[in-house]
Amino acid sequence: MRAHVMTTIRQFELLQGYLGKAASGHSPLGIPRSVHDPAMLMRGNPEHPEHDALGMRNREVPDQAELIVIGDSHVYGATVRADQCWPFRLQAESGVPVYNAGVGGWGSVQYALALEELLYLSPRRVIVGLHTGNDIAEAFQCARASTSPLAKSFWNPSWAGLPLADLTAKKRAERAVARLMAERPDLTQAEILAELGQRGEPDVNPCTIEASRFYLSEHFRHAVQDLSHPAIAAGLMITRKVLGHLRDLSLNYGFTLGVMLIPTREYLVATRLDEAEVRDRHSLERLAVAEATLLSELRSACADLDLPCFDLSGYLRHFVGGRIYSQDSRSAHPNAKGCELIARFVRDRVLPGLDVTQQMRAAVGGVYPMY
Repeated sequence: MRAHVMTTIRQFELLQGYLGKAASGHSPLGIPRSVHDPAMLMRGNPEHPEHDALGMRNREVPDQAELIVIGDSHVYGATVRADQCWPFRLQAESGVPVYNAGVGGWGSVQYALALEELLYLSPRRVIVGLHTGNDIAEAFQCARASTSPLAKSFWNPSWAGLPLADLTAKKRAERAVARLMAERPDLTQAEILAELGQRGEPDVNPCTIEASRFYLSEHFRHAVQDLSHPAIAAGLMITRKVLGHLRDLSLNYGFTLGVMLIPTREYLVATRLDEAEVRDRHSLERLAVAEATLLSELRSACADLDLPCFDLSGYLRHFVGGRIYSQDSRSAHPNAKGCELIARFVRDRVLPGLDVTQQMRAAVGGVYPMY
């Protein structure tokens, strides 16, 4: 019986890995969404039917890009159809042609590498979506492992011996889900998560807020944002250098650049903790401090570089209870409704802010922050 259970667990782990890659790595058709790349570590697969010749999630590569949006799985649209991701919705609602340059698993270093490659599209505007959930940790990983000279220019050799962030809680939660599914194949995913939540499994933290019900992963989120960890602190330093490089590109190539900060679902709940029912309030409070600090540091970095910065936190916190994330799930990516709200934020606040910045630059030769 134990051998059968362990085999089933392994089968589920493989399936879970496959399903996870469906969001950022593989499609149900078996065609990888991403492929290994020594410079990027991973890049979008041009062979995927939803991708263009550059491996990005667009119908085709334009001759010239009016607006490029660069980011990770939150820009790509990990849990929604191609026509539901927020860059696509932004184009539909604003009438502005949008080129989606998001790839799941990317961090700030890949954003710089990608923009260098996309300069030949002569963009007029560029939005970089910085996700506080893991972009800083990914920046450390890419700068350390990439073969790109640009990526290496962000790296300090003295960081080589630094330990990586502790992802024990994330891995434990994934294994707990796999084990219970193997033991109880009659249970639905929602029932499995409910059972683990009742057991007190870390990073399967049941949360109810307004009409929303989902499961939080605050230990994992804290691990990749805690600036007291040396690798995360180094990742922030790398990201500051990346932002400086992006700013220089915008000045040299004549496009307007804006940075949009995308918070975690866990942080949004933490900002409204008095209204939420959660099992582990202490861990969420600890996460709130860490993420608020990181957001502040990123806003400060943009201000120091005179980069327009748009923080989604204050906007999305009002909607976190409105079913903008998958229900009865641990997935922390916005669903179709969430993507539509983000598209409206960009249409109503970010694009006008970039236009004002462009006008100021044309008038006085400077760039000014728009908060």
